[in-house]
Amino acid sequence: MTPFLRTIFLLFDGARWDVFQQLMDAGDLPNIRTHLAPDGRVRRAVAGFPTVSGPAHLPFMTGCFPGTLGAPGVYWFDRPAHALRKSVRHSVRSYLTPFKVSNLNGDVAPFTPTLAAVWPDTQYVFAWYTRGSPDRALLTRWTKIPSFVRGFLTKDWLRCDADAEAAQNRAIDGHAGFVFSVFPSADEVGHRFGPTSPEALATYRNMDGVIGRLFDRLARRGQADTTLVVLSADHGQSATHTHYALDRTVASVFGTTLTYKRWPTPPRGFEAVVLPSGNGMANVYFKGDGWDLGRPDPERFRAFAMGLLSNEAVDHVAWRTRDGWLRVTGHGGAARMREVPGGLIYVVEGTDPFGYGPLPATMDVETALHCTEDSAYPDAPFGLLTWARSPRSGDLLVTSRLGFDLRDWFEYQEPRGTHGGLHAQHAHVPVLCNAPLFEGPMRTVDIYPTMVELTGRTLPQGVEGLSRAK
Repeated sequence: MTPFLRTIFLLFDGARWDVFQQLMDAGDLPNIRTHLAPDGRVRRAVAGFPTVSGPAHLPFMTGCFPGTLGAPGVYWFDRPAHALRKSVRHSVRSYLTPFKVSNLNGDVAPFTPTLAAVWPDTQYVFAWYTRGSPDRALLTRWTKIPSFVRGFLTKDWLRCDADAEAAQNRAIDGHAGFVFSVFPSADEVGHRFGPTSPEALATYRNMDGVIGRLFDRLARRGQADTTLVVLSADHGQSATHTHYALDRTVASVFGTTLTYKRWPTPPRGFEAVVLPSGNGMANVYFKGDGWDLGRPDPERFRAFAMGLLSNEAVDHVAWRTRDGWLRVTGHGGAARMREVPGGLIYVVEGTDPFGYGPLPATMDVETALHCTEDSAYPDAPFGLLTWARSPRSGDLLVTSRLGFDLRDWFEYQEPRGTHGGLHAQHAHVPVLCNAPLFEGPMRTVDIYPTMVELTGRTLPQGVEGLSRAK
């Protein structure tokens, strides 16, 4: 196959795979079907965990899992930094600030693969991570905040997508070899109105128009057959009907608890930190004998963690054991797991917490994906293990059940959509591409090496995904 000469990647933030398929089956996405899915089938992948914007963008841009890169959530707590400076500002990281790009660029592990390492002339639209590229490569550096503020005030997030499309067109006309574009409407509208609301479905139909105009533009330039176009998403969403204040429950047992964006924020003297991401998962940190003494003995919070499962909002809890395992417990049972070279060991204690059928005790990473991809919790064991790689991840992980989230304080809009967890609605994302791909399950970390192969480039060292190019 002749390598493609340029690449355009569209990240449709928060888009669900099943919604794409349903709309395609109904004939509502004619342009996407013509150009990216001629057989009418939407390929799907399992998103990197946690399934939240920012961290879940990184697999497409690096071929690595968020936990490997040190991004265990859209919020996380830096225990060593707090021990050193005793400052909330220096110890709580947020990727939902005007500084998200510089924060992610600085936080991600060194010597990580980047888009710029393969495509030096990459240009970005509404992107969160641009390491290796000059500031001018982020085409929306000065326009993103006004665009998003307008979207918040007017609730018209389709205009933000129009802003993204206009910037993407400038990059195409400027001959960029790789264009990475984020279209925010499905996520923002899903949070505001619900992920399957009429307003949310309109964002998918709008994206169909974006694809139609994109290929028309490429055809006029004589580049439709030489440009690789890939459309995917960082996560899906589930509908939310009930808010659960996890931080208040933690505070009732452990004392003063810090939660980002709940005011007033205690500047010091807190015994625990609760940081939900996507509102469907939360990193929880405990002071123990001191923030400067490392993670506390899990036996000090084990009974509390188990007690959380008595709340109907909580789905799973997970923590590292003293002997090096990662233990996960749900309403249906418990399991412990650990990584081994090339794979993992997964030992069920009683009943499987994810409702899986019998699984091999030892699996390579591909077997783990194949055995669980079509379940209610696709690739959950390996996803959890990649999260646990990061020293920034919580002492305790809590995920919410479908219909619930883990916060009850005010946000800029009342959340009616949740993500961040292990559920299929959060983890299954669409993969649409104008090049043939191998059949079978895939992860979002596989998209990066796939694009590298399809454009005939050299794969950098350190990539964790596998190419799915046919």
